[in-house]
This record gives sequence, C-alpha cells and structure tokens, in this order.
Amino acid sequence: MMKKMSKARLYTSTLLDEILAEITPEESDRTAKRMQLAARISDGIKANGWKKKDFAAAMHKQPSEITKWLSGTHNFTADTLFDIERVLNMGLVILNDVSKAQIIKYQVVVSQKAIILENTTYFDLAANLYIGHLYKGIKSHQYSLNSNN
Repeated sequence: MMKKMSKARLYTSTLLDEILAEITPEESDRTAKRMQLAARISDGIKANGWKKKDFAAAMHKQPSEITKWLSGTHNFTADTLFDIERVLNMGLVILNDVSKAQIIKYQVVVSQKAIILENTTYFDLAANLYIGHLYKGIKSHQYSLNSNN
C-alpha cells in the first residue's frame, strides 16, 4: 500500500530571516557571479567530454578541489582562472571590455583644393607632396593622382 503524500508546508524561522537580512546586495551579487562562474567551468568540462576527475588531472589538482570550485562558493585567484581558461580552452575573464560611456565618436572632414600641374611627372609630383608633408609633420596621407593623358 502506498503512503499518501502530504502537502509541503512552509518553514519559517526568525533566525534564518535574520541571517538572510544581513546579506548585503554586494554579497548577493558576488555569490551570483561565483555561481555563474562555477556553471561556466562545469560547461567547459562537459564540452571537453571530461568528468571532474579528468579535469582535476589536467589541472594537477585533487578531485575534491574541483568539487569546491564547482560548488559556486570558491573565491578564485586570477592565476587559477587563467589556468582554467587555458586548460578548458575557453574565456572566463574579460580584460578588454570597453564601457560604452568611454567610446568617443567623431567625424573629421578634410577638403583640399585640386591643383592642376602640367608637364610634371607622377614621380616628381608624388615625391614633392611626400616631402612637403614630412616637413609639415604629417605622418601619413593618401594621394589620388589623375592623369588627363
């Protein structure tokens, strides 16, 4: 005979409520990020077709340490994260992320009068333009020369 299951009841505890009330938003955010990091590492292990013991061997660690890493509570050093990235061949730490607030967009319009020179060779004209820009301190410039011949 099967035992009838009763409905779950809500458990309340003033002690638990007090402990949870002391968690700051910063701590909560940190914990969420640690959990995400652990999930990404776990995904990387699976993507390589490994089990925890295979990953532990590749990292030269004990399987118990990998279990701690995957718990979502471990505080990694930067060196450990870089080693994990290398072994799993995946990115975990983004170092070159540029904030959109730091991007400055600008537009520069440069116009120049066209000078028509007759009886000047292309080489002479290009050399004179290049030397003139060097004298003015211009490091690079693009020239477009057209011949009417």
